[in-house]
Amino acid sequence: MNFEISESELVKISTQDLAYFSERRLVNLAKKIVLNFFENDEPIGFVTFDVRWINKNAYITYYLAPHKRGKGLGKKMILTAVKFVFEELNMNRITAEVYEYNVVSINILKSIGFDLEGVIRKAKYHNGLYHNIHVYGLLKDHTP
Repeated sequence: MNFEISESELVKISTQDLAYFSERRLVNLAKKIVLNFFENDEPIGFVTFDVRWINKNAYITYYLAPHKRGKGLGKKMILTAVKFVFEELNMNRITAEVYEYNVVSINILKSIGFDLEGVIRKAKYHNGLYHNIHVYGLLKDHTP
């Protein structure tokens, strides 16, 4: 059996098999919603959501500029974004995937009310080692 590298699949998924795939196979909606955060007109960070509209699930990614860390701004950004996603976009859940060595991020998620839902073992390769990815979830009816 041989293979080639391509930008698209040559075999089409049958209609019956679509139920086994992500909704990205069914609809082509906006991939990301980005909330940029500012302090005194200076951009300091962002929270991005990869939204799965049919399942009402948003995958969260966030970043705060290094010189703004340690002041509670990251948690404030995430709380603001979570409120926006649940109230304005009517999502039912938010999913976060965090590398096991990102302890600060894990602690922020836990403090907001995200629950550890699972571990994807040795799924991140970094600095010559494999690391686990922790999967956290927050449900709309369990928000702070």
